[in-house]
Amino acid sequence: MEGWIPTQRLKKVVEFADKFCGNVEPTHRYIYLYFDKVLRVSMTDGCAIADMFFSKEFFPFEKSYKIPIQHLKGLLKGLKEEENPFVRMLALDEGLKIELEKMILNIESQNEERPFLTTSNKNPFLNIQLKKFIDGLDFTSIQGMEGELIDFFTDESNNLWGIFNGYNMISYYNFGKSKESLFRSIPYVSIRHLIKSLSLITNEKIHVFLNNESIRIKGTGYNINVCSTINPARKNINIDNYKYNEIIKSELKDLRKLLNKIYTSLPMNAKAYIVFGKSSYIVAKDKNTTITWKFNEKFQNNYLVEIAPRKLRSILSRMKGELTINLNKDKILIKKDEKYLEIKVKEYKENN
Repeated sequence: MEGWIPTQRLKKVVEFADKFCGNVEPTHRYIYLYFDKVLRVSMTDGCAIADMFFSKEFFPFEKSYKIPIQHLKGLLKGLKEEENPFVRMLALDEGLKIELEKMILNIESQNEERPFLTTSNKNPFLNIQLKKFIDGLDFTSIQGMEGELIDFFTDESNNLWGIFNGYNMISYYNFGKSKESLFRSIPYVSIRHLIKSLSLITNEKIHVFLNNESIRIKGTGYNINVCSTINPARKNINIDNYKYNEIIKSELKDLRKLLNKIYTSLPMNAKAYIVFGKSSYIVAKDKNTTITWKFNEKFQNNYLVEIAPRKLRSILSRMKGELTINLNKDKILIKKDEKYLEIKVKEYKENN
């Protein structure tokens, strides 16, 4: 069967797939084209599966076609839409033929099945603006690494939290009220793929569902299943129930500037110490060099923390404006709206 696909739509689908499938595993860098009432595509990064509306303007066909994302990127590279507004596709038994400008892709038919979504009969446990959802995923996962898991769970008040416990730092994000209790962990890599791909979509309200082995995200024209594991390890957060010696308001402008300098000065995995006190400073050692940076924030007592500077820089870059900083002998808690950063205190000295 033959059809003509708007070039702009193909570009958007390929851009989404490029970010959704990622570059970690080349065997997943494909889209699967099929017909189910309308022309649709599906894709996977090995954990998350996305299924998207493609076009209404196509005749029905039975097979599904596996198309390399890289080939489609090559087909579209440097293309001017006003000169080539449509792409010609022929869906045949022997394969799929795509024609555009002077390039032709012939995709042979294969018996390999496309990725299938898991359906859910439940009502959504969370309805949220896409922009806030992406913001929460980004803040929660920014200090993670490949191979690690990001946790999502509800507390006793049914607030849904994202949480990651990194090197002496815990980042939290409050997504809002959930209609179900859950304790799930999702791979870091898939979270980052979701952030990059969903950021291409216009802000809208999305609906999030809970399946037995996955979390389902539903938006306009797309559905996404993300693999998850049940993780009941942490069931509550008592962020506001601690007693603090000091509470101050600050944008931490000087500290941010220093972290930018340290980003250039030190190796990627370097550790550093920060003293928050009447004289605040950061100190780090690289081989036979010790570097000290002073900053202007003043605190009544002295709090020594050990941090990974690059990770702290990444987190604070996502906490814009005036922050609330709570300090006691055990931890420093930095808050901004739904975002929370907890830093473990290594040493504490009270100034009388």
